[in-house]
Amino acid sequence: MKQAVAIAGAGCVLPSGWGVEPFWAAATEGRSAITALNARRFSSERVVAFGQIQDQDHQRSRQDLAQNLQRYCTPAVIWGVSAVRQALEEAGLADEPPDVRFGLYCCQGGYTHPSLESYAELLLGCRQDGVADMAAFAKRILQDRAQDPFLVLKGLSNCLLGVTSLALKLVGECNAYMQGVAGNLAALREATAALQAGRIDAAIVVGAGSELDALALSGLVQAGVISANGSNTLLPFDLRGTGGIAGEGAAALVLRRREDLPAGPQACLADMTAHATLGRLSLPDSPTDVLVCSGTGDAHKDRVLCQTLALARASHITSGLAINGILSAAPSLVDLMLARCALQAQSVPPIAGLQQPVANLPFIQGAPHAASLAHCLVLNLDDNGFSAAYQVLYSAKATQDCR
Repeated sequence: MKQAVAIAGAGCVLPSGWGVEPFWAAATEGRSAITALNARRFSSERVVAFGQIQDQDHQRSRQDLAQNLQRYCTPAVIWGVSAVRQALEEAGLADEPPDVRFGLYCCQGGYTHPSLESYAELLLGCRQDGVADMAAFAKRILQDRAQDPFLVLKGLSNCLLGVTSLALKLVGECNAYMQGVAGNLAALREATAALQAGRIDAAIVVGAGSELDALALSGLVQAGVISANGSNTLLPFDLRGTGGIAGEGAAALVLRRREDLPAGPQACLADMTAHATLGRLSLPDSPTDVLVCSGTGDAHKDRVLCQTLALARASHITSGLAINGILSAAPSLVDLMLARCALQAQSVPPIAGLQQPVANLPFIQGAPHAASLAHCLVLNLDDNGFSAAYQVLYSAKATQDCR
């Protein structure tokens, strides 16, 4: 029997606010944090809404990272470090004992955007009568060296990993992963395996990213992930839903072996499955108390998705997608955080904005629903069809089957 692995701590910096409490408050209130798109260097008449980190939450996050390290970072990396510190604080590891062996597993999204933004800023400064002066542009880069000297570091896919390690003085097992559901799954699987094999004592899994970039948003439109119809409302599993809306932010989980934690109820990761095709994803044989599934915000896609949701035989179904938007780097981490909050509160939050469900399933609408919750299924889907399912058990037992 494998050792049970529990979520010992969680942290986040999201459009809903800094920390898990504002996130859970938004969930229970059915309140979306998506606002009008506000970007410094571009505007759009077709993509008009975004799940954006508020400036006060960004400034609060900056307090968690030394000033000399911030020059190497995009805002998303700063949010990631802040989310990790929150999770460690809840797990009782903020001032880590010297004998705790850490593992760090990072998922980073949008890391190519800093170079695009930097070049765009220079190009805007080299326009004459609305036309780009490429000679002046080349001079600024090659002779004046006007580029950010840390631009290459900011564009690395393992920047979050490196900065977090430096900020927390971590030495040990680590890895960096892609974004999306696949990246989150890979990070969680490796973290869990390292704990169960006894290689580490605490695993930090963090995802951070932002798609607040003109080319990134254009790519998401072309991929059909977000809508370009001027909609400012994200409505998962609703007949009125016309497509997704992107968001940004960071989320972190600290995992421990259940036997290493104090007595009392814990949310444990009991199983993880995945498949390249949603219809072939392995689901639990027995019914589940609550199902957390983001959905897409597109009524047709969500109706098709409901065919799989029905197979889970869930007593309650909810989604946190409308709270913060579609997150590139931490979709599964945020849903697991929502699942843990629901299990701890013994309450299922409503799906924000849901009025006309796309299917006759037990979606939670309007207000939180109190219930006896012991088993939760989290189901995630990437835009390419890759899907993952996580079983989360809420139990006071120190051991349980985690196969």
